[in-house]
Amino acid sequence: MRPAMENDGARGPAPGTWYLDPLHSSLIFVARYLRYGRVQGTFGDASGVAMVTEDPTDSKVDVTIQAASLNTGVTARDDHLRSADFLDVERYPELRFVSTGIEPTRRGHGSFLLHGDLTIHGTTRPVTLDGRWVGEAPDYVNPDQGYGHFFAATTELRLADFGVGDGGAVPWGGRLVGDTVDVVLEVRLQNLDPLPFLREIGHV
Repeated sequence: MRPAMENDGARGPAPGTWYLDPLHSSLIFVARYLRYGRVQGTFGDASGVAMVTEDPTDSKVDVTIQAASLNTGVTARDDHLRSADFLDVERYPELRFVSTGIEPTRRGHGSFLLHGDLTIHGTTRPVTLDGRWVGEAPDYVNPDQGYGHFFAATTELRLADFGVGDGGAVPWGGRLVGDTVDVVLEVRLQNLDPLPFLREIGHV
């Protein structure tokens, strides 16, 4: 039986435990930088599970991100963003999202709002992800046993809500980093725990 929900045209994983696939998921942020520019970065080290229930709206999601895995492609900038001026990863090594509710929407099959508590820089605030189910497919390496579902989601965060600094003023006006950050998630959930395969390929 294919591990997906098929009753009444519903789309998404079947009830059970589904794991975040870190190799095929992208946790992207886009921030204002030097007032006029925009910089895109990712967090490359994340783990999490989705506990899917018979009623999908009762499902739970719990994801932990290693703050030091931030990457914008510039080492000096990344070191600064990891410092006490911003994320302060030595004191606050993890970012965590724990869902509090799932709300279907009428924007099309598979669309939903995922409500939850997000912890950044030691501060927890409620956030809502605007998400949608994108599709499903067997695992590329292990198609006989592995199966995956793809999701996309977006939200907007304010650094000030989490006590994250902005780097101070720049001479031409504005702040080094803008307060508003766009978050774009492209996530694959799979039915197999990814840790054994990650160890096999030397990823952990």
